[in-house]
Amino acid sequence: MGIQRAYPDLGKCLYFDLASGTHCVFYELQNKKLNWIWYVNQPEPEVKGASVTMKVSSDMIQNMHEEADKVWIPELVKVIKETKDPFLNFIYDSDPLEKIFWDNVVLVGDAAHPTTPHCLRSTNMSILDAAVLGKCLEKWGAEKVESSLEEYQFNRLPVTSEQVLHARRLGRVKQGLVVPDREPFDPKSATPEDSKEELLQRNTPFFNDVPLLAPASIPTSI
Repeated sequence: MGIQRAYPDLGKCLYFDLASGTHCVFYELQNKKLNWIWYVNQPEPEVKGASVTMKVSSDMIQNMHEEADKVWIPELVKVIKETKDPFLNFIYDSDPLEKIFWDNVVLVGDAAHPTTPHCLRSTNMSILDAAVLGKCLEKWGAEKVESSLEEYQFNRLPVTSEQVLHARRLGRVKQGLVVPDREPFDPKSATPEDSKEELLQRNTPFFNDVPLLAPASIPTSI
């Protein structure tokens, strides 16, 4: 009841709580489960093995609880403290690639455009990759695979490149980090107009309008 009073639209949306130099994502899952993600700036960790997920020690959990008391509202702090086995996920992205196909080898999904989660687009991007690739293969047929892949690349590379770079920028803004063309974002002093311009998900490039096929005039290899 307390958490629903603090977050009245819980179950209908994702909440982004912003604090100086950090932010938290909070939302409801099925069966009355709650999911929260606390984004923390820290030096790049030493990763052992292939996993980007790391278990945390009791000292790290205690430190997290102490920091939560300083930053978040009591209702969210209670959720954090009652979470069993919290863990760390390291966030990586990559500069956009210049190509996403070579000969008959084509990249889709995170292999083509690893992105940070700040725009919540990774799954959406992967589904659209598959949809566009399927339409291109259907259009050109089995005898013209290279043309299909060229058109797929022509459609998807500009879209995903902008989305990857926007997600990176959005993450830096929300975390109060330096970006080239603005002062570090501080939610305590930000105006509503400033927040809307920088932070709304619908400002993500190609949020509502994603091209599925190239115009007929686009040249491709035959």
